[in-house]
Amino acid sequence: MTTTLEWPDAVDSRTNHYVRRWMRHFPLIRATCIESWLEGLSHATLPTLLKTLSPVERDLLVEERWRRESGRPSIDPCQFDELVLSLEELVLAAQDASEPGSTFLRLGSRAPIDSQLARKAELQVDGGPEALEVLLDSPRLFDDLCLFQECGYSTSLIVRPWLRLPRWCELRAFIRGRRLVGLSQRILDGGPLHGLAQRADALEEAILRRCDELRQAWPLDELVVDFACPDGQAWVVDLHPWLPWTSGGLFSWEEDTFSEYSFRYLR
Repeated sequence: MTTTLEWPDAVDSRTNHYVRRWMRHFPLIRATCIESWLEGLSHATLPTLLKTLSPVERDLLVEERWRRESGRPSIDPCQFDELVLSLEELVLAAQDASEPGSTFLRLGSRAPIDSQLARKAELQVDGGPEALEVLLDSPRLFDDLCLFQECGYSTSLIVRPWLRLPRWCELRAFIRGRRLVGLSQRILDGGPLHGLAQRADALEEAILRRCDELRQAWPLDELVVDFACPDGQAWVVDLHPWLPWTSGGLFSWEEDTFSEYSFRYLR
């Protein structure tokens, strides 16, 4: 069995276009994968458990997803036994730190928010077999795995305790020259977020403090950083490349120059 993706049936497929488009940005993407920055920012981020995918495991996920999309027979399930066991151990460990006893699963690069299985479970994962199916069900994770395969990179699987975070506490920060140059409400659907306006000054102060503390620890000079601030402190949730594919929140990549700092939220 080959585990090398050769795009035999869809040379112009969406995934192939994604890989060809973003390969040139791979150093930035790799630097913002959680496994690349977790050690340096561990004191300032949410609880995180990590498993590095071996090249064989990465390629098995790619091959199985490709087989399902192209109508080919699936790989023998026993080939995933070791991966499922590792996922089960991570999930059990993360559940101990979660009040509702559930977990959140993602790749080091992105989360499977487009997985129908994950959406039905409100993005919560409760076991190794379920975690594997969510990984295989997400088109965007398949895109990333193919990109990593083409670039010869072994990414990681990330499991975090499921935390009940109020919507108002999630903000997106824009870092340029290692300094905070913009801050935006992250969740935009539904309009103004109840509770954000009353807490805006305290949230802004917490993120300013954290960005100043982490100035020399950021993996890149330019970054987009997601923060969660549920308890008066700013916790790093995710890093993104300073690229137009990253959502600008209430900023526009075309119109805003970030020459003057501003904090934007819907009122």
